[in-house]
Amino acid sequence: MPRLIVKSSATKNQRFELDKPETLVGRGDECQLVLPNVSVSRQHARVLVGTQGVTIEDLGSASGIVVNGKRIQQHMLSSGDEIQIGKFSLVFMGDGRQDRFYKGRFVEYLAAYEKGGVPPDDDAATFALSVEALKRLQQDNHLVDSARVVSESDKKRFWFPEDRGLSFGAAGMVQVEGWFTGGICAELSWDGRQHVITKKGWLTHVSVNGQAVSGRRPLRERDQLRIGKSWFTYEVEH
Repeated sequence: MPRLIVKSSATKNQRFELDKPETLVGRGDECQLVLPNVSVSRQHARVLVGTQGVTIEDLGSASGIVVNGKRIQQHMLSSGDEIQIGKFSLVFMGDGRQDRFYKGRFVEYLAAYEKGGVPPDDDAATFALSVEALKRLQQDNHLVDSARVVSESDKKRFWFPEDRGLSFGAAGMVQVEGWFTGGICAELSWDGRQHVITKKGWLTHVSVNGQAVSGRRPLRERDQLRIGKSWFTYEVEH
């Protein structure tokens, strides 16, 4: 069956099954998918599941709905569409075999989303977000969610740093080759708007596009990273 992956900074990704013909989305307790933040209207959106597909429509919300960077009133969803409702980012997944995996992970292993599953965060939000703020928020969410680090020696090996980050070195999440790579020799982290690489080992060679990194360096798409003698590419899935 089709489903939504609910993402927020307060919890890990969760899945919401679209197992009814109609799902009401909003802040109010009467909604089937409750998003507890004042940036979300009490009855913000409706998701309709029919024989022709799955449609989302705006119910006159204060902040509106952005799908794949565009403000919409009504939209027929395709698998992988990114939906921004207030401070919440949702990813629509269809019911095909290929839709059982999200970023290489089995979707059904994600925890089921329940009312009250995300703690309210009203103090950190305004009552409504502008369309431009909503688009920027979706762009940031897409970057933190879709950026990955790919090994140049084996393109099948890659890691998603997301907002939790990656550590490199013998004691890190990603092993690297070369001298002085014991312990943690570099870290890739999210600073709220972008991923940055930080050198941790004094003697370890760390560079971006051939330029040595001595402290902290923001990353851009297609940057080439060298840590010790290992090479990686920082890329963003589109």
